[in-house]
Amino acid sequence: MANFRLDDGAYDELLNLLNNQHFIEKPGDRKDMDFLSDDWWLRDTAVIENIVKREGMWEIHLVFAHYQEPQKLIKRVISKYTSKDKAEMNAWYMKRLAAKDQRGTLKVNLDDFGLCYS
Repeated sequence: MANFRLDDGAYDELLNLLNNQHFIEKPGDRKDMDFLSDDWWLRDTAVIENIVKREGMWEIHLVFAHYQEPQKLIKRVISKYTSKDKAEMNAWYMKRLAAKDQRGTLKVNLDDFGLCYS
């Protein structure tokens, strides 16, 4: 297996960019983190449960996705269970409790993400 090597020109350019980053970059503003408290959109979300096996435990993840803008989403780990059956049952209840739309009419379609599988 050959070792990776940058040519001298690319290496010099990389060092130059890193050196100038101090002058190019600017510190963040308070409004840059507004998305953390800007939670108005959570009332119009579809809640999707996701059960993942990790380190011998079944984790329940709830995904909150806005039904009109599916790219706007939050994923949270809710709890862990030793049994998949318990995790599935509790995930269903947690989804029902977390959903603002108890009837489940708010849906997110996978096609809305515009994914390309090639």
